[in-house]
Amino acid sequence: MRIVPPRLYGAVVHSSVFLGASTIAEVFVASSLAGIPPNAALVVGFLITVGIYNFDKLADLDADEENYAERTAFVAAHPRMYAGFSALAIVGALWLAVRHGGVYGLGLTLFPGVVAVFYSAPLVPLPSVDRLKDVFLVNTASVSLAWAVLVGFAPLAVAATTPEYAAGATVAAVWFFLRSAISVEVHNVRDVTGDARNGVETLPTVLGVRRTQLSLYALELVSLGLVWAAARVGVVPAWAPFALLPAVAYSTLITHALTGSDRSVERLCTLRDAEGALMAAGIAVVAAVAGTGGTLG
Repeated sequence: MRIVPPRLYGAVVHSSVFLGASTIAEVFVASSLAGIPPNAALVVGFLITVGIYNFDKLADLDADEENYAERTAFVAAHPRMYAGFSALAIVGALWLAVRHGGVYGLGLTLFPGVVAVFYSAPLVPLPSVDRLKDVFLVNTASVSLAWAVLVGFAPLAVAATTPEYAAGATVAAVWFFLRSAISVEVHNVRDVTGDARNGVETLPTVLGVRRTQLSLYALELVSLGLVWAAARVGVVPAWAPFALLPAVAYSTLITHALTGSDRSVERLCTLRDAEGALMAAGIAVVAAVAGTGGTLG
């Protein structure tokens, strides 16, 4: 018996609303690491995530049928609603970004969309491949960079007007680049059969699942070490490593469970996407105890 009804699960997860909510949490974390109070970037992150991911799902319906049968069926049943919902989300994100961040906000908000086009569409001028999605490691790096730049720097563009926040925002962007890379490769474990059949090279198809797990454990340590070092030199709050430690432990357990449990890999990937909420909760609790309210000020 499922705790969440299947129709509700599909509406929230397959419509990318769940991912959008995770982006809100991540933008809150990035703002807190940089010392910026909660701002309009929270809403921008939600809307642009929903819009871009939904259009990506529409574009890849045929290719994703094997890897995401349940999701593909859900999306294919509502194509016009998906397109309209996604277009409104993107327009709303761009309007907010321009209103609060001007040209910088606009550029940062458009950045994931530009990367998504080259990631999914056959526009790369190379003889062997025509999409970033088909280039080993570049596929993971491009997705990670797209969201790290948005999440890390959008708060800086829409809410901060002085350069004192830039160093913290940069640490946040690198942190989310590493976290996104881990997330992408966890999802690639779910897709390993279909990717191998379609000739898409990812860590699981090239190295195997077990070696991929070991690589992700190393990235967990690197990401935590980054925040610890930044806290030591005063670039991010001293409490940041402690606040983010539970999320790193949670993510590591998800990676271990890919081969160490009988849970559905699809469900594990959904659980992995909830990491942002755990980060935000850790930041909120530890920052409140430290008396900073989640910011440096």
